[in-house]
Amino acid sequence: MLFLLRISVILAASAVLAACASGPNEQSPTEDFTDDPRLGESIDKICFGRSINGFGKTTDRTIIVRANVGEHYLLETFGYCRDLAWAQTIALDQYSSCLTTADSLIPYGSLFGPSAIEPQTCRIKTIYKWNPEAGQETSED
Repeated sequence: MLFLLRISVILAASAVLAACASGPNEQSPTEDFTDDPRLGESIDKICFGRSINGFGKTTDRTIIVRANVGEHYLLETFGYCRDLAWAQTIALDQYSSCLTTADSLIPYGSLFGPSAIEPQTCRIKTIYKWNPEAGQETSED
């Protein structure tokens, strides 16, 4: 009888751990955008990463960046990125002329870049094309 009680406690603990492992923290932030018509296909890189000249609509895991003329991308980071949601400036830590998933974002809460607090480096998990005009209705008179 005691043996069966121990087994049932172990099975219950295993079920709780499995539920925690697949909880909302493991959910991809882009799942928030799955029905969003602005979300485009996943791409491997943004070439000429230095052409990124603006950003907006940040969360603690995603950011929309603007590159060249009329090109927009949604960058998703691995997990929580502490300063991303409140970033005033962003630095890119890239290894080549193309921004890839091997590269990182460094968000700063100041317009002037680094402060006394060491910034968090946030590695890029996925890059998506982003169309800010998609889904907007046009009215014709």
